[in-house]
Order: sequence, then C-alpha cells, then structure tokens
Amino acid sequence: MNLANPYLFLLLIICIVLFWFILRRSRRVEKRFLKYAELKFKPHYFQDKSAFWTGFKLFLMVIALAWIIVALVRPQWDYEPKKLESTGIDLVFAIDVSKSMDATDMMPSRLIRALLQINGFLGQVKTDRIGIIAFAGVASLECPLTDDYEAVKVVLGSLNSGTVTIPGTNIGAALELASDAFKAASQANSLILISDGEDLEGDFVARAKELRNKGIRIHTMGVGSPEGSIIKNPLTGQEVVSKLDEKSLQDISRISGGDYYRVTPGGDEVLLILKRIYDTETSRTNSKNISALKEQYYLFALFAIIFLILESFIDVRRKKGSITKPNHQSPKSGEEQ
Repeated sequence: MNLANPYLFLLLIICIVLFWFILRRSRRVEKRFLKYAELKFKPHYFQDKSAFWTGFKLFLMVIALAWIIVALVRPQWDYEPKKLESTGIDLVFAIDVSKSMDATDMMPSRLIRALLQINGFLGQVKTDRIGIIAFAGVASLECPLTDDYEAVKVVLGSLNSGTVTIPGTNIGAALELASDAFKAASQANSLILISDGEDLEGDFVARAKELRNKGIRIHTMGVGSPEGSIIKNPLTGQEVVSKLDEKSLQDISRISGGDYYRVTPGGDEVLLILKRIYDTETSRTNSKNISALKEQYYLFALFAIIFLILESFIDVRRKKGSITKPNHQSPKSGEEQ
C-alpha cells in the first residue's frame, strides 16, 4: 500500500482532541449549569434531551471527520493498467567534444559555452524528449531520447574533451548516428548540432541530405570566433589556430531546411531556435501502458458519508413518556388557604 499524502495523518490529532472534549462534555455542562442554578435542577432542565444520544451524535461526526482525513491521505493499493499520453518534440543535441572545443576564444571555453546553451534549453522545454550525442573522431550516443531532464543534466555534466577518445572532428558520423537516435514512428524530429564547424572528414553534406530525406531538420549552432584561438594539435602536439567555420554549419542547416545561429554570451539564440522549432514542427503524441496503484480514497469518503447520514437520523429528544414531570401537590380540601 502507498500513501500519497502521509503527512496529513497529523490532522488526526484534531480528532483525538475532539474525542477528549466529548468525554469531558458532561463535566463542562455541570460547571456551566452551576453558574446559574443548583445541580439538583439539572435533570429537570435537560429532561427533553438525551445526554447519551447527544454525545453519540458528536462521536459519529468526529468519526466522519477521521474518515475524511484518511481519504485526503489518499491510500493506494492494487494495480490497474493506465495509458499515459504526452505530446512534444524529439530533440537530439549533437555536441562537438573534440580538442578544438577547449579553445578559449569564447569564455570559459567553447565546450562549456555549448553545454550552457543546452542547459538553457532544458529550462525552457516541458514535455519534449531530449537525446545527447557526443562526437569527435567518432560519434557516441550518450543519452537516448528521454523526458527525464535530470538524467540529461547528469550526462551533460560528464561531457568533456576526453569523452570520445578518438581524436578528430567527424560531423558526418554525428549526423549518421542521429538518424538512428530518433524513434522510427516520430514525426517531430529536430537535430541541434553544436560545433565550431571544423569537419576533418568532409562527408557531412551527404549525411545532411540523408537526414533531410528522413524528415529530420538540422539546426546548427556555431561556437567560437572567426578569428580563432591557438590550441595544441592532439595528434602532432603542434600549436594550431582553430577558427569557427560558419560556412560548413550554414551549409548543413540550409541543406536540411534548418537555421544557423552563432552562440553568444547572452544566450538569446536559445529562445530563437526553440521558437523556430515549435513553429515549424508538428508535436508528436507518445503513449505507453503502465501499471499504476489504484486510488482508494473514495472508500473512506463513502464511510464518512455513511456516518454523517447516520448522525442526521439520530434524534436527541426524549420520548414524551420518558420525560419526568415535576410533582406539584395540590392543597387538600378543607385546608386553610
């Protein structure tokens, strides 16, 4: 059994207090009566009401209150099949984690700035599914499509320029893997590629066309500056200048019908690209069957109603034959007035 709101059991303290007042009710009535008359007149004053049935009515009302509190706790037991449906868009982020992304022409680094952009996305989406691909010389699916945004944040926090051990920058491999990352039945697919655009393999054009034919739109985000920054070549150890290749990223987005954005410190492109996606994509509907605990609160609510109905039928008035009439003696005949 599961309790949805177990902390509400604390409200039962109110019932305990009320029970205590009911048990001490007769003493309180006597104390108040003594303020106005002698105690020997009490039976005559309350002769038309039953003390027992009056207390019993109060007792039933408190029991009904207790059942209402239990209903608010929402006990759950037994399982029932349920169909959950959600709507949204499937978004896969392909993140360049090559050594060139360690360049600091965008502080604190290109890669960190890219991760901050995705975290900005997570703050805006609600029912969309997110997937993460990391690529350098090869591509790796780090997080399949999911609506568990906390899991996505954990994956993002683990990414660095050493996540993919094979050096290089193969955008084509990331695009090929993205084609398989989307669910086959989904009709709302968008790939967001975040990179400095330096593709050492050069086959991204053919891959972008393949994704376009599958209905996958690619939006690209460039990280870095055209002037570039000096980094050390991981293969030769020599220092080279790594520049933002905007033309390659623009070609990818143009081929697939997407848009290109340059990442800025302000992060305004997050809202722009999301607006573009929501305006152009059709939301997918996802459904899955689960076994969920059944809500049983209505049983306790029914108990409360039964006790309240019983309470309403109880009449606290005594029957006329049971009322004690006061003994008034009339003067005897012949007695002096």
